[in-house]
Amino acid sequence: MSIDFKRIIFYLNFIIRALQTTDSWQHINPCDVLLVRGDSDCGYRYDGKAYAQLIDSFGELCINHGLSVSSVAIQNPRFIGDLAQFSPVCFDRSLMRIIIIGKIIEMIHGYKIGKEWIESHRTDLWCQILKKARPMCIIGIQPDEFLCRAGKLQQIPVYDLQHGIITNEDPYYGEFYRMETPAENLPVGFLCWDDQGADPILKWAPDKGIRVLIVGNPWFMRFARTQPGDELVNKASVKENLIGDNRPCILVSLQYKISEFAPGQIYNGVMVDSLEKVILNTGELFTWIVRVHPVQLSGIESKATFDYLTTTFGIERTRMWLASSLIPLPVVLKKADLHITFSSAVVVEAAWMGIRSGLLNKNIGQDGISEDWFSYERNRGMAEVIPQNPDIIKQWIIDTLAKGRGESTLKDTRQNLDAFIDDIAGMKS
Repeated sequence: MSIDFKRIIFYLNFIIRALQTTDSWQHINPCDVLLVRGDSDCGYRYDGKAYAQLIDSFGELCINHGLSVSSVAIQNPRFIGDLAQFSPVCFDRSLMRIIIIGKIIEMIHGYKIGKEWIESHRTDLWCQILKKARPMCIIGIQPDEFLCRAGKLQQIPVYDLQHGIITNEDPYYGEFYRMETPAENLPVGFLCWDDQGADPILKWAPDKGIRVLIVGNPWFMRFARTQPGDELVNKASVKENLIGDNRPCILVSLQYKISEFAPGQIYNGVMVDSLEKVILNTGELFTWIVRVHPVQLSGIESKATFDYLTTTFGIERTRMWLASSLIPLPVVLKKADLHITFSSAVVVEAAWMGIRSGLLNKNIGQDGISEDWFSYERNRGMAEVIPQNPDIIKQWIIDTLAKGRGESTLKDTRQNLDAFIDDIAGMKS
């Protein structure tokens, strides 16, 4: 019997973290809308607190519509209580007990019985949380099957808010993976940014009675359609002056777990070697802004990412890049002239601002797992796959800068989002 050491380490880390945290879900405030998110969703800090840009922006919109909001943090969270927006509660100790007891049952009675015990009790734990919170609606990011089941048992709709690119190959959204999934294990609806995000889900979700709504990106829309009273946006926009100079500004979006995702293309754990060479050789020509993913800023990859950037590009540049990574992406994009990435979802947001992207993932546009990624942006000339060659990358930069910005792909979906939140508010009457 082979030993899955990664899984063992995962459970050990989970147990250690759970023991260090006291459950707080029993004290959750009753609310109209319950938000569910993990630490990896918190890529910003506002008023000294972790802020989950998409989910918390949605929560603030709900408050503006007269709804009350509470939050639950999942996946071994550190940003809970006063450390995060909406003071999220956690339930890791309760979950740890369920998993430990379930594993004991599994050893005694077999895998199937142990698995069923864990699943039923995880669903019941969510039911207990929902009975305490009494929300009319739940908004999460890829809510798990146990929350979806609990929502249906408590007759509370659970929606998934899009947080990145959605493709046919994604196990959470792809038709191939979801054809056999019972509807009870899925959200009652998906809240998508645009038609491109909705299309893969529309291939299977309506047949299961699941709604697919296009509501836009709540975080991005705050900056695209600024409201005078939005203090977060007003404070963040001032930081635009900290970015760049008179040289063309090129934004590079990094991704976490990139070595796992593309082991045959990225060897240093952070970026493609050829891009590294271009940045080192063109420092006098361009202002480079390397944007570090939130998980690389404070998660398990933070030290390795910092060490790589410091060793390769120097401490001064690294500190500047880390600082700019804390500025909201829409603010950074205002100063960018071009965008380069392996395959980050920032391609979509860059195109919303008319900024062209270079893609370094060899599999995009080829037969394989990434064939249709960013097809909308590529078909409209807003994204292009670049060979991993320093000379070709540099020439692409020169040629694409000469084109200037393209036409924005952003569609105004504010009315759709407002209508959806109004529907929630209508449940109160």
